[in-house]
Amino acid sequence: MGGPETMNHSKIAALAFTASVIAFPASAEDIAIALHVEPTHEMFQVGERLKQLIEERSNGEHTVTLLGTEVGGERDHLEGASFGEYQIALGGSMPMSLYAPQYAAADLPFTFDSSDEARQVYEGDTGEELRQAVIATGNLRLVGLSVRNPRNLTSKERVESPDDIQGVRMRVPEIAPWVQIWTEIGALPSPIAWPEVYTSLQTGVIDMQENPVDYIHSGKLFEVQSYVNKTEHVHSFFHWLMNEDFYQGLSEEDRELVQTAIDEAVAYGDELVTGNESKLYGELQAEGMEIVEPNVEAFRAKAEPAVKKIAEGFAPSIRDYVMSQFD
Repeated sequence: MGGPETMNHSKIAALAFTASVIAFPASAEDIAIALHVEPTHEMFQVGERLKQLIEERSNGEHTVTLLGTEVGGERDHLEGASFGEYQIALGGSMPMSLYAPQYAAADLPFTFDSSDEARQVYEGDTGEELRQAVIATGNLRLVGLSVRNPRNLTSKERVESPDDIQGVRMRVPEIAPWVQIWTEIGALPSPIAWPEVYTSLQTGVIDMQENPVDYIHSGKLFEVQSYVNKTEHVHSFFHWLMNEDFYQGLSEEDRELVQTAIDEAVAYGDELVTGNESKLYGELQAEGMEIVEPNVEAFRAKAEPAVKKIAEGFAPSIRDYVMSQFD
């Protein structure tokens, strides 16, 4: 038998081998894409289009496997991609708060009026700094941004101004700045996992929640809520992230092939999302929900102190851009 030193060397060799297998699939041509959405969601359709494009254009040299919620939720997928278990993962708002919190401004509530304004965070020199931060911290390369429908507040009673949510229990995702901002406005925000939202509304644990119209529709919240209040307080993106080791291992030709496929699939998804928005509102109304146009500027004024306080922790260029939204 070998001594402890031999055993340690064997363990190190085994770990190194395991890491290499994880970072690059068992078949070097296989690309695993992890998607934390249901198969009916538009982003899963983007994944299907991406699979089709990569496999067709590589003439079968690359195969793509799509993995869904059966392998975990968003955080599981992001961590798996970071470690190389998956080559590509879809993230919502979580990647920025996990891997580049000093740049996580695009989805601050009541800060930007459009996706175009929010997208500026990812562009120019600042965008390059953001991307390098995600690589350094998460071992992930941001390779695509998919537009999302704006987030709106749903409720059992009409919401027309901040006065209507004072002391009201509402669900928000587990994103600390969002909790701070809704608290500043006057609500009682509770971070609750999305799968528990319907039951929490049904049983009265919470009275309101906020989400894009596609989630409101797919989650059948029309069964437990009466109003969609169009606060449109977040204009954010889905993030497509690639394991950095996998990227570095691709040839220049394959990098171009995969990136072009991602760009085309994202453009396809953006058309799906924007094209379906009005249809989904119509279907929610058909189910009995009423659409309310609240005083968004009043909400924005209430949120401003919290947003500015949060912005103080951002990288200087991001901080200045956020502050400029309130000039």
